[in-house]
Amino acid sequence: MMKRIISAIIFTALSAALAAAPAHSLQQTETSGAAFADVEFRFAADASLVFTAGEYGGGALADLDTRFEWEGISDNGTRWGLELGGQVQRDSARRGFGNRAGAALVPQRSLATTRYNGGWPERQAIRAGASRANLFLKTSWGDWRVGLTPGAAATESVTMPTSSATVRLDGGPLSPHYGAAIRTLNAASGLGPTLIYSTPRIIGIRASASFTPETSFCGLDFCRQAGPVPQLASPVLENVAEAGLSFDHTFRESGRVGLGVNLAIADPQSVVFTQDYTAYSVQGRWSRDGLNLGLSWLSADNAVSGGSYDAVMAAVRYDRGDWSVGAEWAQAEDDFLGEQQTATQITISRLTGDAFTVTFGLHEVDTEFRQFGALVFGNAARNGTGAFLEIAFRQ
Repeated sequence: MMKRIISAIIFTALSAALAAAPAHSLQQTETSGAAFADVEFRFAADASLVFTAGEYGGGALADLDTRFEWEGISDNGTRWGLELGGQVQRDSARRGFGNRAGAALVPQRSLATTRYNGGWPERQAIRAGASRANLFLKTSWGDWRVGLTPGAAATESVTMPTSSATVRLDGGPLSPHYGAAIRTLNAASGLGPTLIYSTPRIIGIRASASFTPETSFCGLDFCRQAGPVPQLASPVLENVAEAGLSFDHTFRESGRVGLGVNLAIADPQSVVFTQDYTAYSVQGRWSRDGLNLGLSWLSADNAVSGGSYDAVMAAVRYDRGDWSVGAEWAQAEDDFLGEQQTATQITISRLTGDAFTVTFGLHEVDTEFRQFGALVFGNAARNGTGAFLEIAFRQ
């Protein structure tokens, strides 16, 4: 009941702010007395087709991410509107991050990454889902969003300099190796109904804060939906509060510097998790003369004593003309799942035209994990190498 009351208060407050804008005809774009000085419609689509081969098997993967935005601009410069997004994907049958757990066995699921141990991976060839659906208000004193939208920690995270559009060691949307387990993005709120406020960026500094009453929403890259028996290791979080601070500035002599620091706290819904959930993340990036270096780190307690999750990712990319060469290294250890993974990837890509990129990559993944099932228990290892060819369109 309390969560519904808080959600109603949040939605009502933003609705009142939006309703305060003058409500005249949208067709009036030049008259000074009109509600809007302009109305903008924007549509964008990113698509990737990936062919894979190697010890983890071969095949074709695909990802399509679409975004639509309607924005009205008032005479005083205030902007408000609607953002919608949808995603269609064909991925490997990995146990997370967005995959739903199979119903045969109740999974043991990590709060930090939503990956699970036990049960079976979802094997549906093609999946579709919403990626964004929110209202926004942009003013000179900051931006507000309410709806399905990333929380403050993800909003203020710094993007790592990888060459591949979708096949990335650190939580990439597509993964040739179905055991992908590394994620440094602090995504406690997932894509749950969220209210977020971000300050303007002043001298390179911006701050965000967000609140999510409950996270029981399952997208393609984030899934915090309860399983067949919600009381057992459910990844659903309640009362998720996040804060993020980022710095982004280009110095004339030393290049562009990006820094991000993020915090998330929440209440687990499942009785399996005996503590409050807390997660920290830090990212750094430096770019100059085509050279890009990045480092990202996440630490989460998984809301249980002795069950922490820690992950780190380092990336380097060098751009020269239409060509890019990159390397990634990442490592994660999840004590709650009894899983540890180290991965390395090198890529070379070429920009074709203004929007198409062709990337060739090699990767190696070493995983140690605790087997969990009806008849099998104990520790095991899975190692593999592979290659992929990615054709990506970015608008």
